[in-house]
Amino acid sequence: MRTLPIRVDPLPQESLDSWLEALASRTDATWGDILSAIGVFGARGHSASYWATRATVSLTPEQIGTIGHCTGVEPRRLRAMTLQPWIKDTSSQRPSVAAMRVTGSRFCPRCLEERGGRWRVWWRLRWAFACPTHGCLLAEACGAWLPVVDVFPPRFSDVPNLGSCTQGVTRSGKTRPCHESLSRVPAVHLDPSPAVVIQRELLCVLRAGHASDGIYASSPVPSTMYTRDLRTLGEWMLRYGQAHDVATRISNLLWEQFALRATKKVVQPLITSGGARMTCSSAVADAAIACLAMPVLQAPDTETAARRLQWLTSSMRRRGLSPSAPRNVWRRGNSPPLDGLRQTVLSAHDLRHRFAKLTVARAEVAT
Repeated sequence: MRTLPIRVDPLPQESLDSWLEALASRTDATWGDILSAIGVFGARGHSASYWATRATVSLTPEQIGTIGHCTGVEPRRLRAMTLQPWIKDTSSQRPSVAAMRVTGSRFCPRCLEERGGRWRVWWRLRWAFACPTHGCLLAEACGAWLPVVDVFPPRFSDVPNLGSCTQGVTRSGKTRPCHESLSRVPAVHLDPSPAVVIQRELLCVLRAGHASDGIYASSPVPSTMYTRDLRTLGEWMLRYGQAHDVATRISNLLWEQFALRATKKVVQPLITSGGARMTCSSAVADAAIACLAMPVLQAPDTETAARRLQWLTSSMRRRGLSPSAPRNVWRRGNSPPLDGLRQTVLSAHDLRHRFAKLTVARAEVAT
């Protein structure tokens, strides 16, 4: 392997494939040529782009040595361009890792414009939904081809066009890349909204690799387990909460975006006895889940966390839904702190139920 004649420095927080696309664009090389030049080859029936995507998750020591030799970039900076600092266990076969990232990438149009079409690595995380810099919801699709939700790598024989849509479009019987500028996609501004603050806090947890605050203070958990708890609790709140209660906790603007995407079937709703809600991953759905669940998980103890859920359990009882019924509450098998919260919620419900029956009985005796 030879060193490349032209060097391109990675930008802060840039993803590996974005940097390689910039390198290919700068040298006027095709995507396939640049991958071959740094030693990323197809194998076992997979394309070089497939292995480039794998490399974006984590790099082997051999890949770090080869890419560093060809480009002159230090191993520390190469690792920083992958998801390895964000997902500590980057084995591609583990379901927990697959649940931590999206297939393609989300993006902030304004960041793309300011960075010359170059992507941030954390946009590939499942729990990336808002831009802390610009206070807007991350986009998932080219404006011309909604509802495409995956951003694909360039074609093997194309010179990368930074910041453009690579989705294929058929015109006059020929399929060609869209090439629409993704920086022109309209941004949905969330400020003022709890989603932007929640995004900053969630990124801190992911970067640290563990959660040790709130209900996890006495029993820290890995970030993969924390996000699983986040999803379990948030989806339960989203499923059984009434629209006006949810909207006041995630902001009216975010709720409008949530409802709009469900109406357009950009996300599929899940119909339950508690109401229509969705459970698939999208930026707006993940933002809603995080805004609902994180304030509960950040409570100093399980009793306080249970009180923060009282608005929902009270609403469920008014609608004839018992929080203690197995089908109306999340299952066991999450982290010990979340299982402890589950037990506290059920115990509080049973206590209030017994107290209500006792009050009715005393009233009947008095009568």
